[in-house]
Amino acid sequence: MIVFAGPSLCDTDFLQGSALEIRPPVRQGDVYLATLEKPKAIGIIDGYFDGTPSVWHKEILWAMSQGITVLGASSMGALRAAELDTFGMIGVGAIYVDYRDGILEGDDEVALAHGPAELGFTRLSVAMVNVRATLKAAVLANVLSRPEAGELAVRARNIFFKDRTWESVLSETDTGPNDREDLKAWIAVNEVDQKRIDAGFLLERMITVGLETPDIDFHFERTDLWVHATRTWKSRQSKSNNEDSGTYNLLGKNNFLS
Repeated sequence: MIVFAGPSLCDTDFLQGSALEIRPPVRQGDVYLATLEKPKAIGIIDGYFDGTPSVWHKEILWAMSQGITVLGASSMGALRAAELDTFGMIGVGAIYVDYRDGILEGDDEVALAHGPAELGFTRLSVAMVNVRATLKAAVLANVLSRPEAGELAVRARNIFFKDRTWESVLSETDTGPNDREDLKAWIAVNEVDQKRIDAGFLLERMITVGLETPDIDFHFERTDLWVHATRTWKSRQSKSNNEDSGTYNLLGKNNFLS
């Protein structure tokens, strides 16, 4: 089984010995190329979209038409699952549910800036879904009132996703400096990483739950564009293998992920 992940799942050591192969965040063509290996299942957690073409919906439909179970959670996976669950893609986790139910709508709810794979996809900003989850926890812990949390959520939502950090979110609050520092200290210890939580649920499901062949009720149309795209992706794969550079080494640092 193949899983595409990055910043949402930084530590994969605990997966050693499992049937899961962790690959870098998905980009256009990667799911199609993965289907050629005939895995039992494909899990999508993280994926590129800013400056790098994102995974096609049609790639996922193709995988399912080949009898491969496709699951999504946390980030790009949650987005695609909410868009394709009626076709048989399996969504996992709270973020997927919120997209499915229309509670979340913008792609930038899960977007963040991060470093390259060589540095462990170091996160350079905070995803809005994690801000919301942390503020909700702060209300439950009586650290913030609901109005205060709501105001902070609005402030965070208005910050461009690449610039959204806890420092930027809290820098313009109306609270006094002491209260602000207390809140920063609380967040440093209690921040809720909803993306990582959902990623863990997806891995757990793939490892422990029997995966059934998807029940497909659609006809996959092989358009000229699809045929041309698959040839291009295969050519890219062959070039990468010949150069012994790896499929993903052409991706530079500070790509952005949703």
